[in-house]
Amino acid sequence: LRSLVAVSHYFLSDFNIVCSPEVKAQVVETMGIFHDLVSESCDNYFQRYRRRAHVTPKSYLSFINGYKDVYAEKLANINEQAERMHIGLSKLMEASESVAKLSQELAVKEKELALASVKADKVLAEVTVSAEASAKVKNEVQGVKDKAQKIVDEIDSEKVIAEAKLEAARPALEEAEAALNSLQQFAKDSINEETVELLQPYFQMEDYTFENGKKVCGNVAGLLSWTLAMATFYGINREVLPLKANLAKQEGRLKVANAELAMAQELLDEKQAELDKVQAKFDAAMKEKMDLLNDAEMCRRKMQAASALIDGLSGEKIRWTQQSKEFRAQINRLVGDVLLCTGFLSYCGPFNQIFRNLLLKDLWETEMKVRKIPFTENLNLISMLVDPPTISEWNLQGLPGDELSVQNGIIVTKATRYPLLIDPQTQGKTWIKHKEKENDLQVSVAKF
Repeated sequence: LRSLVAVSHYFLSDFNIVCSPEVKAQVVETMGIFHDLVSESCDNYFQRYRRRAHVTPKSYLSFINGYKDVYAEKLANINEQAERMHIGLSKLMEASESVAKLSQELAVKEKELALASVKADKVLAEVTVSAEASAKVKNEVQGVKDKAQKIVDEIDSEKVIAEAKLEAARPALEEAEAALNSLQQFAKDSINEETVELLQPYFQMEDYTFENGKKVCGNVAGLLSWTLAMATFYGINREVLPLKANLAKQEGRLKVANAELAMAQELLDEKQAELDKVQAKFDAAMKEKMDLLNDAEMCRRKMQAASALIDGLSGEKIRWTQQSKEFRAQINRLVGDVLLCTGFLSYCGPFNQIFRNLLLKDLWETEMKVRKIPFTENLNLISMLVDPPTISEWNLQGLPGDELSVQNGIIVTKATRYPLLIDPQTQGKTWIKHKEKENDLQVSVAKF
């Protein structure tokens, strides 16, 4: 036994096992005891069933190496699962903290939003007043402008008529002025209606023509022509003069209207500038309000998403917390569970189900209890060493589904040494052929 313990101590002294040094020392010693117990069981097995089974130093080394491999694999697997659970719980904790933080932020944002809404409404009222004032001024300006434009249009119309009549009278006046050389100083605008009436009897005479006047005297003909031209000009000028006077009057009115229009436009520009300033203020207030509204909505959505996550995983949180505790307990028991598993893999293959249970329950577990090595009560070796999908695959490949057959399948696939199958019913042979078919298994037949 001392030699066995020395060997296990040599191989396990630097190997990491999650347990106290006292428990590790017990594991090292228990390994040698396991080997001795199996050696004794081989004799008992022969006495009872007349079947020979042997253990060798190689079996013990396989036991130790198997323990290291299985323990490292199981510890890594549990740690990986525990880490996922830890991350999940951390995320739930972060989500809870995030909800609390977002709730506080949302309360602040809603207060800010309320203040921004009041501010925006106040500025909107200012904009409304300014807009109404500007609209009123604009309407007044438009009325003045329309009035001035109407005056301009009227003046233009009357001016065209007056200029047309003046243009029509100009040839007659020029003709009269050309005919009367000696009386050019006589003002043409000084002729009146009475003078023209006094000339009417002369105009009605048949011989009161330029040709007849020329026969008498050239100056007389010129005077005659001039009187006719002056009378004609008077008839035209009598209509033109009021037009000229009215034109001057309307131009005065236009000047006044344009001045009023300029003043109104200046007032409109002033009001528009005020409106633009207030509108810019309102736009800024509305932008601030919308930014706060968007921020609050985004904050609300984040909070709802986090709350939904927490609500949806509330049951999982309880399960994960419990499972996290179970992982710690499972790691504490792993030192003994792996001892049983690797003892089974290394030594139980030659024995039937009765002796396997005898070794596991009556001998090994009893020894571990005495030495206070933690392990799982009623440990299910099958679920510890293989998953259900693998078992189902073995069944499809021809391995029977009973416990002994499944245990044999585990020993064949998990043990560190090559197995020897005593298979009178050829069930194991059928399973191996199907299992290794994809690996191009070569079968050789020995002849004796």
